[in-house]
Formats: sequence, structure tokens, C-alpha cells
Amino acid sequence: MKYFLSVLLLSLSLFVHSQNEDVTFMSSLNSNQSIDGSLVSFDGGNYSARTFKTATKLEGDKFLLNNWLSTARVITKNKQVIDIRNVNFDMERGTFSFKEGEYILDVNQFVVSSVKINDLIFKRTLNPQDNISRLMEVIYESDDLALLKDHNVRIREGKFDIQVGQEPDEYVSNTNYFLISEGEFKKFKPKKSSVLSIFNDYEDVMVQYIKENKLSYKEDRDLKKIFSKLSTVRSSSN
Repeated sequence: MKYFLSVLLLSLSLFVHSQNEDVTFMSSLNSNQSIDGSLVSFDGGNYSARTFKTATKLEGDKFLLNNWLSTARVITKNKQVIDIRNVNFDMERGTFSFKEGEYILDVNQFVVSSVKINDLIFKRTLNPQDNISRLMEVIYESDDLALLKDHNVRIREGKFDIQVGQEPDEYVSNTNYFLISEGEFKKFKPKKSSVLSIFNDYEDVMVQYIKENKLSYKEDRDLKKIFSKLSTVRSSSN
């Protein structure tokens, strides 16, 4: 939709050739080919740095999935399809990474339209409130309504204990939801009051639908059904 900036990138370990300034890719990224370092970002980091103390090792995990066994299907802006193996989502950077041998490489996102992994779809989104661009999970999307989920982490600073010394810093995962409706992009909490607030004239119909189908105001799969029904109701009333 028009509120998404599809400025996604894909790091390449494949042969690339150009035709009329379009990029054409081979069907698989993970092959035994040399990696062009100028096209790949290396994950440098399991350390945090602070201006007021020595960098300490980080505990916890900044990656969304429990393992690196998943394959992601990437659709480029020119409709090319690329399957990438050994993929995970880097919540700190807001992008995908994949393992290539001993390295973890960031997915380069400027030529990508969408990424599908384990039945989840991600799209590049620019948050106008802070002007930060990240890949966000699409819970629901139509021409005039969307619900996005931002998987992210923060770093909780380790305390200094005089007896045991400096505790390590730690990744703490977090999720935020964003609603795009009637031209507005705003934070959204998946709870009953927030969902009811977007129904407007259709509240009676929507509440009845939720009740009849025993849907939750907090679960992603139920929110998808609720938003889909709302779009249908809106369209039929026009």
C-alpha cells in the first residue's frame, strides 16, 4: 500500500546481472559462490558499547526465531522470486539475516517488495513519527487499512556489583503494533478498547461478529479476521 516504503534490500551471494538497469537474480541465494563484500553487511555484533563504561558482552538473543533452519521467500520489486535458506530476523536492526558458512550476513533490502517466512509476511515501513525504517510484520493490509507488528529488542544495561563485578548487558525483546487508517500512522495496543475505537459507525456489527466467532482482541490471527471483516463492512456500505 502507499504508506509502505518498499525500499527493501537483499544481500547477495549469487551472480547478478543487469539489463536495462533492472537487477535479475538467480533462484537461490545460498550457493557455494563467492560473496561480494561490497553487497553484504556483516553482523559484527555481540557486544554493546557505552560512552561511560567498557563494552560488555551481551546475553540473550536479538534474533526472532529459535533456530536458523527457516527458508525465506523474497519477492523483489521487479517480481523476481528468491528463496534464502538459513534465515532469521534481526530484531535489533529490523531486517533479515542469513548464515553463509561461518558468517552471519544482513539482508540487503533496497530491491525487495516483501519477505515471507514461516507464513509470516514482512514489509519495509517508514515510521513517520521517528523517521526510522524497519521491516515489520503485516498482520493485515488493504488499500486503506493496515495493522503492523514491529519485532524489536532493547538492551538492558547490566548493573555493577562490588562483589561479583560488572553484570553483562542483556537483549530484551519487545513488540509494538502500528495502525494505518484514514491516512494516519499511529501506535496501536491490541486490546478491546483500542479495537473498538476504530469501528466508528460499524461498532454494533463488528462487536456481534467478534462475539459470534469468539474472537480475541489480542491474538494476531483473530485481529487479522477482525480487520478483514471491518474492511468488508466498510466497502459494502459505500
